[in-house]
Amino acid sequence: MKQIKIVLTGLMLSGLLMGCTEEEKKVEQVKAKEAENEIVTIETKTEVNSSKVWKDVSKPDGFNDYGIEPTLKAWIAYHAEDITKTTDVNEYYSRANRLTKELSYFRVQGEDLEKDFENLNVLQTFMGHLDYVISVEEEQGIDTVEAYEELKVSFKYFTELLQDLNSIINDNSQGETFGLTHQLDGNRVDELEKFLYSEAVEIGK
Repeated sequence: MKQIKIVLTGLMLSGLLMGCTEEEKKVEQVKAKEAENEIVTIETKTEVNSSKVWKDVSKPDGFNDYGIEPTLKAWIAYHAEDITKTTDVNEYYSRANRLTKELSYFRVQGEDLEKDFENLNVLQTFMGHLDYVISVEEEQGIDTVEAYEELKVSFKYFTELLQDLNSIINDNSQGETFGLTHQLDGNRVDELEKFLYSEAVEIGK
């Protein structure tokens, strides 16, 4: 009888130990899975945010134009609204030039958004070139239709890109956009840059 009890006791202990071992294995597996998920989540967040993170690094000291608050938000909102009021093609370059000159006060830091502001600046530069071409052609009595058409296209891109930038800065990228920014992975960025940089090559020749 004593031997049977010892055997039964041994079996019970063995069963308990096996149960504990299996339970410990399950706990370890759960912990390992949680740790794996945490690593994946962190890596995913890093991939998504790296080029999209931006900050306002404006230095508006001394800026007091238009009767607006000297902030990046107020400044770009003013121009986004004001530029749509321009209907005279002869004002296109001067309006764009005024805005880009003020970029010495209002700046952003962030990989993709900086590319978008650079495209805005290149558009203004190209419009300046066209404005010069038109003045020379008019002096020489040459047809200016082609140059004026390119100026209109450039100003349209400039206006739409400005609206997209205003949406990013003031509306947290909500609502409809024209699809011209790297920041929002716009579906027309390639279209814009093909226009911009093929024209830049032509100018440089």
